Amino acid sequence: MNIANQTIPAQQESALLDFVARIRKSTAGRNAIHVHMSALQPTNRHPSRLRIAALAFEPLVIGFEGTVFHLRNADFVVFCKGAPPETVKRAILHIQNLFIDDPAIKDAGPDQMSFCTHFDVHREYKLVLALSEQAFESARQHHDALGGVSSQDTARPPQRALDPKMLGRIQSAISQADLTNVIRRQMVCALVSGQAPQPVFTEVFTSIAALREVISPEIDISKNPWLFQDLATYLDRRVISFLAHKDDSSLHQAFSLNLNVCSLASPEFLSLDREMSGEARRSVVVELQLIDILAGLDDFLFARNFLRERRYRFCLDGMTHQSLPMINFKHLDVDLVKVIWSPALHQEAMRKDSAVHEAIAAIEAKRVILIRCDDELAIETGQALGVSMFQGFLIDKMAKARRPVKLASG
Repeated sequence: MNIANQTIPAQQESALLDFVARIRKSTAGRNAIHVHMSALQPTNRHPSRLRIAALAFEPLVIGFEGTVFHLRNADFVVFCKGAPPETVKRAILHIQNLFIDDPAIKDAGPDQMSFCTHFDVHREYKLVLALSEQAFESARQHHDALGGVSSQDTARPPQRALDPKMLGRIQSAISQADLTNVIRRQMVCALVSGQAPQPVFTEVFTSIAALREVISPEIDISKNPWLFQDLATYLDRRVISFLAHKDDSSLHQAFSLNLNVCSLASPEFLSLDREMSGEARRSVVVELQLIDILAGLDDFLFARNFLRERRYRFCLDGMTHQSLPMINFKHLDVDLVKVIWSPALHQEAMRKDSAVHEAIAAIEAKRVILIRCDDELAIETGQALGVSMFQGFLIDKMAKARRPVKLASG
């Protein structure tokens, strides 16, 4: 069984990308299976269970030139060559049955295969390549964000975990820091065939990696999730105050802020609100993560109702092809929904009977934004789902070029 360790950051992701590049001219008969272990409950992602899960694919690995790549987020990708379709399906059903009581599988229903994404490598090579590139980039960004040591930077000392005393010190530093160099902006654009990308609004957010370098390069500020949540809330308030007092150009056009639910009732946000006219508030989108909403649902509903009266719009951020069909969007009553593009989402989009199509229809495609669009396949995915708003590095390049967009017809 070809399973390497991960002593080097992104080692498995790098090996996956290299493997996919090497098989480019010999894709016939190859299958790839992306197992979304990251969607399972934490108890089901214990190393011992991950090892057991990998054994479900042992017949493919031993009998059909198989290779397994274990990714940083607990997912793994299995390749095999010449395996009969029923053998591949049997392996997929085996691993689903192992975790049948997990909500990610149980709630999806017996006909949903979203836990395992199966690729015919010969027909879907572009998707497999996009998956490997996305996995590598995600691992690299995660490593960089946590201050990982590269092979060229072995002299950098290991980072210390954030503790309550350090948290107070960092908050004090943030209160005095010039945040200009850590605030980032990225446009959401509408794509219409024959026209240049049309800006809809600009997301204003903080780069945690850049903040760490400015404030505390020796401290891993995101390792302790509870303290990091406190830090993120404090940072929200500081950024809101910073933008309000800097007369930031972003505030004179449609923009969005990615905030925690508790930040919506902060003195800083209410102060910003008082400075804005009703018409200006209409152009502001408040982005919230699903996990934050669910952790404080009553607070969210109260804040949403209050701020909606003041003409703000709300966006649910960070949905995936797996979580999308599970949420009652009518209950949350948000104006926009951001969905993360992935090769697995592309596959679901190509199936007209998939749960993703049903979820998009329930939301209304005109209110959906496809994000992390770094591959041209993302635009094809959006078209298949009826989505016209996009965000990502590819969209940044297209907007900068100001060239008319060519979209496939019908």
